[in-house]
Amino acid sequence: MFLGIDGGGTKTAFALIDGSGNVLARHQERGAYHVEIGMEGTATVLAQGCRAVFAGAGVNPDQLDFAFFGLPAYGEDRTAQAALDELPRRILGHDRYLCGNDMVCSWSGSLACADGISVIAGTGSMAYGEADGRRARAGRWGELFSDEGSAHWIARAGLALFSRMSDGRTARGPLYDLLRERLRLETDLDLCGIVYGELNAERSRVAGLARLVTEAAALGGRRARRDGRRRPYGAGRSAYDPAGRVLHGRPDG
Repeated sequence: MFLGIDGGGTKTAFALIDGSGNVLARHQERGAYHVEIGMEGTATVLAQGCRAVFAGAGVNPDQLDFAFFGLPAYGEDRTAQAALDELPRRILGHDRYLCGNDMVCSWSGSLACADGISVIAGTGSMAYGEADGRRARAGRWGELFSDEGSAHWIARAGLALFSRMSDGRTARGPLYDLLRERLRLETDLDLCGIVYGELNAERSRVAGLARLVTEAAALGGRRARRDGRRRPYGAGRSAYDPAGRVLHGRPDG
């Protein structure tokens, strides 16, 4: 029996399967991004999810053959590595598990572990691939200066565009009216109270505003549409430039 956990910035998926690949139980929890919710917050999410799938299948952790914990930001901060590696032991009570970055879940799940590249564009974004025993990743340097094509990146671009529209630095389009209406802004500066106060500037919650940017683009806002076009370019470029070069044996281009 095997347990797979795919942690993300917004949600965390749990699946328990038998040796033939039959799904015994599934469960979903909130995001497990320790940078945002803290190490103990991540521990709570993982523990709750594991308890739920074990209960759903009527089994206990001792019956597991192996487990993989795909965790967001894993391997990106060596000072947090030991603590992340220890979390599953506290939950399972044994050492039959491995921790890795959630990018591995995307690659293995989408390509069934075959050679190729998986491009992730969720709350954050990155690309990961494997070929002939080589591994490569690109992107996902964090929401402050990376994550091109992600929901957070799109939301941030939309918020920046709204601010320029409000200031008169660019012409107003559908995005301006849509944000005022949906967020119930009495004044434009109320947006600051929502982003920094109500949403606490949390990556996963700010990323949810990307839906409004997408909706504005569908309404015909040329600037919102232009920002939307950057999404596949940014995310795709992350995959097929640096990661692709490494996988094809051309790390220097």
